[in-house]
Amino acid sequence: MILRLFQSCSFLFLFLLLGCSAPETNPDGTKKDTRILPPSSGTHSELLLVMPDELWIGPAGEAFRELYLADQEGLPQSEAYFDASRVEPKEVNRILQKTKSIMWVEKSDTSFVKMQKDLWARPQRIVRMTAQSEKELVEEIKGSAKQVINAFKEHDMSVIQSRLRKSAYAYTHENLKKIGIKKMLLHKGFDPTLDKENLKIFATKTVKTIQYIMVSERPMTEGMVSMDDIIAHRDSIGKKYFEGTHEDSYMETELLIPPFTETTEISGMFALETRGLWRMENDFMGGPFLSYTIYDEKNNRILTVESVLYGPTAKKRNVVLEMEAMMRSIVL
Repeated sequence: MILRLFQSCSFLFLFLLLGCSAPETNPDGTKKDTRILPPSSGTHSELLLVMPDELWIGPAGEAFRELYLADQEGLPQSEAYFDASRVEPKEVNRILQKTKSIMWVEKSDTSFVKMQKDLWARPQRIVRMTAQSEKELVEEIKGSAKQVINAFKEHDMSVIQSRLRKSAYAYTHENLKKIGIKKMLLHKGFDPTLDKENLKIFATKTVKTIQYIMVSERPMTEGMVSMDDIIAHRDSIGKKYFEGTHEDSYMETELLIPPFTETTEISGMFALETRGLWRMENDFMGGPFLSYTIYDEKNNRILTVESVLYGPTAKKRNVVLEMEAMMRSIVL
């Protein structure tokens, strides 16, 4: 009897120790989510909208279509920000709950815009939006659009980067290390085509596209780099190293639809993001480009990382997003 009591107490003591052990934490100190969740479904730029019929056919649905189904800037053909499908709230079953990106809009007694991660699946991003009236919902949809679109886009990029890290097809090429890049998730399909001291060019060819990634550096200048400087720098590379199928053809920036730029951050450094179109002078080729002008003050230089895409018959939105995910993975 004494032996049995001792064994029972030992088991209880072990249970208490396990129960009181410190929870697992992430590198930033936050509590690690150890729940077992199913893998999410859906590819990048896909969005499930949960919205009742009466809202969809009214001003709220119109506001969503105007903003989330608008043509994405910087592409030569018409492609919306998202490929969206809509269901009623009552239709959200276990299969739909696994969707990677979900936006849930409905009327309620309270008003809020809330972002959730990995609620029903992993990885998953859910944005819940509620208001007491449809007028307030319309204001919320319009007021939060930029933030929400960026949140879904960043979620897509993190998923792409995560898949690259886990695959055997991403690495940091030695040519990138020569120019001061510690890490970059460059897909192994990209082969070096030019290796100059201050310029590295990589290219890959698929069934429908040719993709280029260029990394160049130049001395730091005083003040903000202007749009004219960004265009002049990329055009100097295009004229010297890119030629078309006709004699005397070369790549240059398309100015009939002016590029646009906004500030961002790459590898913890201030950067300018520029999106636009390129064309081939004396030829009939063209496509989108995306570049990051990074202020590397520690090394007193400006580092430019740019992707160029050619694919006249291909949809380009998701390809540009994949190249953006690779470029944003840079660690200097």
